[in-house]
Amino acid sequence: MISELAERQRALELLRTAFPDYRIVFSKGRWAAVSAGSPPVVWFAKTPSSLCGQLFQAQLRNGGTVVPFGGGRS
Repeated sequence: MISELAERQRALELLRTAFPDYRIVFSKGRWAAVSAGSPPVVWFAKTPSSLCGQLFQAQLRNGGTVVPFGGGRS
């Protein structure tokens, strides 16, 4: 069984890999992402999947790309 800390670390790795243009952190029970734009845009979420969805939508709207999560693993 994976510990909550290990699961959170894995989620951070995957999100940072998929969305390299954002600074993504977990603090005090909330997930946050900040864009590098001027002015920067900030997203907050209670779960990594919610943050992932928000960033995916932002990338669609801004014409950006999303890096594949799995790196070719099956």
